[in-house]
Amino acid sequence: MWLLCLTGPAAFAQHTNNKTTDSDTSRLLKELMVYGQKRQIASITKTPTPLIDLPISVQLIDRKLIEQQQITDVRDAIKNVSGITVTGTYGDGYAMFNGRGFSMNFNSNFRWNGILMQTTGRLYGDNIERIEILKGPASIQYGDVAPGAVMNFVSKKPLDYEYRRFELKVGEYGFVRPTLDLSGALTPAKNLLYRLNASYESSNHFIDKINGKNYLIAPSITWKIIPALEWNVELTAKNDNRTFAPGLVSPDGTFEGLKKIPRGLFLGEPDSRHRYNETSVYSTLSYKISNHLSIRNVSYYSKAQEQEESVFFPDGKADENGNLNRTTEFFQTFTGIAGTTLDLVGKFSTFGVHHDFVIGADYTRRNYTIFYNDPVELKPFNMYHPVYGENILPKIIGYDGDPDKPKQFITRYGAYVQDQLKMWDERIHLMLGVRFNKTIQGTKYTAANPTPANYKDDVKKPLSPRIALLVKPLKDLSVYASYTQSYEQNGWDELTNIMLQSTDAKQIEFGAKSNLFSGKLGIGLSVFQIDKKNIVGYVFGLDSAPDWPHLAYNEYYKWAMYQGGHHRSRGVELDINGKITPQLSINIATSYINATVVEDPAFKSGNQLEGNAKQTFNIWADYVLDKGRLKGLEFGYGFFYKGKFYASTQNLPDAVVKAYWSMDASIGYSYRQFFTRLNVSNLTNNIGYLARSGLYEPLWVRRSTLSIGVKF
Repeated sequence: MWLLCLTGPAAFAQHTNNKTTDSDTSRLLKELMVYGQKRQIASITKTPTPLIDLPISVQLIDRKLIEQQQITDVRDAIKNVSGITVTGTYGDGYAMFNGRGFSMNFNSNFRWNGILMQTTGRLYGDNIERIEILKGPASIQYGDVAPGAVMNFVSKKPLDYEYRRFELKVGEYGFVRPTLDLSGALTPAKNLLYRLNASYESSNHFIDKINGKNYLIAPSITWKIIPALEWNVELTAKNDNRTFAPGLVSPDGTFEGLKKIPRGLFLGEPDSRHRYNETSVYSTLSYKISNHLSIRNVSYYSKAQEQEESVFFPDGKADENGNLNRTTEFFQTFTGIAGTTLDLVGKFSTFGVHHDFVIGADYTRRNYTIFYNDPVELKPFNMYHPVYGENILPKIIGYDGDPDKPKQFITRYGAYVQDQLKMWDERIHLMLGVRFNKTIQGTKYTAANPTPANYKDDVKKPLSPRIALLVKPLKDLSVYASYTQSYEQNGWDELTNIMLQSTDAKQIEFGAKSNLFSGKLGIGLSVFQIDKKNIVGYVFGLDSAPDWPHLAYNEYYKWAMYQGGHHRSRGVELDINGKITPQLSINIATSYINATVVEDPAFKSGNQLEGNAKQTFNIWADYVLDKGRLKGLEFGYGFFYKGKFYASTQNLPDAVVKAYWSMDASIGYSYRQFFTRLNVSNLTNNIGYLARSGLYEPLWVRRSTLSIGVKF
């Protein structure tokens, strides 16, 4: 049990009273943090192997870092990890991420305690203990995933001592966020525990007309049925309602043209909204068979409803007078995800060779139904003299449970085995693994919407292997090499009535990991190459059907779809995190990633992939005074840099998004149960943008956030 406590929040507990009770000792162990990679483990790997012994790249964003930076959005959290960036959002309703040069698939690359989660809403919640990033292909653990990275959110669990925390965050632009975290035992024997996380947020935006509200309620119960058997049930209910933010188009279609308009300009309609509502329930049953063998089952059901009342720009730019054509697109999506996993994790020895193994199986079923209205053109709009409210926006007419509406589905089955063999006094590690997959993707048609001719479900049964070698010349130093594969299911395309091939990827990675200062500071270095083939791609802004091979062309939206090609990503990543001294903690993340077209029907060989910044560098340092009259005073500083990138894989020279950097600063103070912190982000008020397919999203201006709280 003590080892599991070491993976908790990064709160280095200190006692001011030499006399401690059993309860105090229990609480101390639960809040203790061992920095670096010496003893930390990550649940995303599905094994209790220390990170320094894993021949794969895994990084953690822990609770302490989240609190230091006052993070309320995953987009701010992932700045602390190398190789992961934000490429854009859909109307500011949900974000899109890039991992090692490739887009992360929101249908498969995001997990909640290791299981598939809903992703079209805001991902962050105050019930998150830490965020885990597994870089590269993760098909052994999760099957059908994009190859860049998998992001896993680990939820807070009930505690066996009384814990109360209330915090109020307030800030500029009407930002208000109260949060509540309660936990403790429901029985004197402490075999029935509870935890409740709740939050509410209301905020405006530096962009005109934009506002939003969201709330989260997340209760959980842990029942220690017997010492070896534990059952945890958690419920998550969240709601998000905000103005649909369409972003900006350049008046002349170039990046420099953005200087002609204010970055706070709103090109949408105040009445258009992004609405998201989700209810999820998770059941985790863990049984410790022996000291070296345990079994774990997770079953879950998640239901979400999303409504997008979007405004977009079919021409991609305005005329010379600033007149802009705008169109609405309204749709609703109803999604249900259900599944179960079963993992047997253990260790044994044979003839001097130690084995750490996992044998598992999983099943997931995802159903989704989409209702949409045909696009409706809005009245003329001038970006230099904007007038709002002149349009009556149409509303969606669909509803959940329509028996005549076709329903899309994807069903995933998987069985996997992985063994890490440790030889020669555990100086040589050999990891071998394989996953057997069966993925079925298709549409359930109805009598009112009959099955198209020649339709069939897309069924794939690939094998996903992994092989890796790790060598430990020193106790706190490891070097490794690994080879992995992945695949992404693409299914039946309703526009062309053809079956799309799966997109496949292979990765070769070399790396080194080390722990310094008695394991308090961890260092991870990785060098990799990922090759991705049979890509399904889109090209936007086409005035006519292209002359290169394509599957479909949409005359109204002016895009073409194709499949084929070969893209490659090569890079170097460095992550340093932990404590240099008891007072000073740091987090450094930097990467150089060259993601290019090798061959492609639509793009030139050598072109950079959309949204990929070759260079990133991020550092955060926090210093806390732990002695003297100013004990409890804390200072933080961050510098975040993202190099230039292209808004599309076409690599148009006038659409290069310039490099962007920002500085953050914080000051905090804690005294007994009370704490407060002031954070200022983008201290120098720099101007930066996200971009994709000719659409630009301005990054936040300088912003201050003050928190006041109490915990006991």
